[in-house]
Amino acid sequence: MPVYSQVDHEATNSILEKFQKYSNNNVLEKAYLQFDKPYYSIGDTIYFKGYLTIGGNHKLSALSGVLHAELINPEGKIVRAENLQVMAGTSWGDFALADTLKGGTYVVRAYTNWMRNEGENSFFEKAITVGSFASAKKFESGERQKNIVNKKQEQPKRDVQFMPEGGTLVAGNYSKIAFKAIGANGSYLNIKGTITDETGNELASFSSAHAGMGSFTFVPEAGKTYKANIVYDDGTHDVVVLPKTTETGYTINVNNNSADTLRIRVTAATNNTTDKLSLIARAGGTIYYAAENQQTGAKFFSAIIPKNKFPTGIVQFTLYSPEKEPLNERLVFIDNHDELKLGIKSRKQKYKLREKVNVELNVYDKTNMPEMGSFSISVTDETRSPADTANENCILSYLLLTSDLKGYVDTPAYYFRNNSEQTQNDLDNLLLTQGYRHFEWKEIGEKEQSEPQYQAEKAFTISGMIKRNGKPAIGAKVSLISKTNGFFMIDTIADNNGRFAFKDLIFADSTKFLVQSKVTKGQDDVTVELDTLPPANIDVYNRSLSTKQDHDEKIGLNTYTINQKQFYEEQQKYGINKHAVVLKEVHIEAKKETTPYHSENLNGAGGADQTLTVKQLERMNCSKLTYCLSGMLSGVIFRGALPLNLRDHQAIMAIIVDGTFLELPEYEEVFNSLHPEDIESIEVILGPHYGAIYGDRMAHGGLIITTKRGRKTKNYYRYAPGVITYMPKGFYKAREFYSPQYDNPKTNQKMADLRSTIYWNPNIITDKDGKASFSFFNADGKGTYRVVVEGIDVDGNLGRQVYRYKVE
Repeated sequence: MPVYSQVDHEATNSILEKFQKYSNNNVLEKAYLQFDKPYYSIGDTIYFKGYLTIGGNHKLSALSGVLHAELINPEGKIVRAENLQVMAGTSWGDFALADTLKGGTYVVRAYTNWMRNEGENSFFEKAITVGSFASAKKFESGERQKNIVNKKQEQPKRDVQFMPEGGTLVAGNYSKIAFKAIGANGSYLNIKGTITDETGNELASFSSAHAGMGSFTFVPEAGKTYKANIVYDDGTHDVVVLPKTTETGYTINVNNNSADTLRIRVTAATNNTTDKLSLIARAGGTIYYAAENQQTGAKFFSAIIPKNKFPTGIVQFTLYSPEKEPLNERLVFIDNHDELKLGIKSRKQKYKLREKVNVELNVYDKTNMPEMGSFSISVTDETRSPADTANENCILSYLLLTSDLKGYVDTPAYYFRNNSEQTQNDLDNLLLTQGYRHFEWKEIGEKEQSEPQYQAEKAFTISGMIKRNGKPAIGAKVSLISKTNGFFMIDTIADNNGRFAFKDLIFADSTKFLVQSKVTKGQDDVTVELDTLPPANIDVYNRSLSTKQDHDEKIGLNTYTINQKQFYEEQQKYGINKHAVVLKEVHIEAKKETTPYHSENLNGAGGADQTLTVKQLERMNCSKLTYCLSGMLSGVIFRGALPLNLRDHQAIMAIIVDGTFLELPEYEEVFNSLHPEDIESIEVILGPHYGAIYGDRMAHGGLIITTKRGRKTKNYYRYAPGVITYMPKGFYKAREFYSPQYDNPKTNQKMADLRSTIYWNPNIITDKDGKASFSFFNADGKGTYRVVVEGIDVDGNLGRQVYRYKVE
């Protein structure tokens, strides 16, 4: 048998050199979030911890210092956005779900600026179901249950795909074919059937093994056509033609059954040889194996590779021609069994209501040595917040599996529940049918010499250009000043292009800066232009995240939502832990605010149904003005850039900026260019009482926007020559999770404790002995409480453990 040797050869070295240049500029960073519970209701707070890893070894990243987290509503709009400071590869934050938000499927996504080089497909994304009290009542009455039955009666379209191992069905070569069957709603379909040629001869049979996937083997012949005769669970039949056979090319066969070694066989078609072919394996952007075949005229070669050469997770094997062109690709999952051993111990298995629970955490590696690491803890009442353990993603399944695959993976936790031969085969079928997310060979030539478009953020940068009479003001002095939380000032000098930058700034949300530039002559002609990095967002969120729910899950959400309503009502009785009610707050504040200092309103300043003044606008932190105004303006909703009057059958409203009516095509441009810090006031006219003075153009109401540039008086807010005010989005300070301490005499003992999340702690650090401890008090709910611990040690080893105890 030919031996596949790992030696230095010109073609392979050339490929490795290109890969190395690419990897140096494109090291792979990943983000993962752990949440306190599986779903939420309006009025809840979503708590989460972020883990940022780098490379194939999944070590905590020191590359980026800023993690961007966003909450996207069911309409695809970003409704909350936070910048989280990353320390030692971790961070944590929260999203308050205001009463004015709608129920439905939201998406939480997280990314670094560096990850944007990989595209939005590399971002962490999780679909989260948010219940509303109104929908819970409908479901309880039977209305929603009826809808579910109707949906189940629909006949969805079916899609069955057959994919040869390595990508090509080569005539005369022993071939493994994987298949995947899914319905129109994304649910998998169980199928079985036979493979026949054009004469009807049966060559193989197949049946789904897990999640609509399976595989079979046979040897195709040249010039023949093959078809799959499919039988679905409901007894219906279908026929699908298999990919065409080719008389040239190569087949990759992988045997991953051994615990210690990986066996790979490459077989050439009748008209080819394996001369000078290269095989390269990568994980997380790093090359872990490379070799070139030296046999002359050989029809096949094989390799036996120790698995400990690779990190745990997905490894991408690619076969290259002597001309360095990719020929075949095969994904393989490597399990080195280096998962952390997390020991969770409490003093007993049964507790009373409101009893204190003391928990010890012990962390060891696979050799039973204690490990230091960072962990997050969630404790929930499973009766109030039942978890869908089959479908939930966790730190293991995400960082080791789903983050490297395209599309949605059904039941990812299944592949990590046990290490049986069946599970391994099912995982291999998944890799055969699911594409790799991170790399295409054509990117090497395009990116190996170029600098990444998006740089890693260690902290924040405020940069821009100084101009005088429209030309770069070379050597101009630039000062950055802030009086928020004490006086702060630094200076710099504009370079030969008039540009300046203040780097490595760390500041909190709502920090206001003054950027001031001075020149020796012509100060009245000086302008400051700041750089703005557009957010990574799209108006319509259209990526494929599965949001399917079965009937049992909807009942669970309904039960949870009703319990949460009772919980909030109990809290409001005692004025504890009040949650966000956006519209009410805005309405009350609008009454209390004095009229704006300046307005272009023909009714006079404040002559409107609602007014947002500069003080309110300064507190807004949104990537787009329409995002800020959605939910802030009473009686107004936005469809894209169009404001609609709810009091007038959602008619399109007029917009006046600095006294000038805008035409409809100008709406989007204005809302994209204006930011809250640019505006002096926004006044809302909803009816004829204030709109009559404007005539027919204000027949459906309007927004009157007065910018700071439009002010006619000099004060702090005016853009003076060489001076602008700027309030960028800084680091968000996460709120502390509220947990009552029943051993404290000041704690209210009368209030019913209906918590669903019993305890949340995103910052548990084990010591040199691998130990940590925490404590909390049970609530008033009887049943099973679920403790979930996830985290990473200093070497990048991952760990997750679930522990349960009873409360009676």
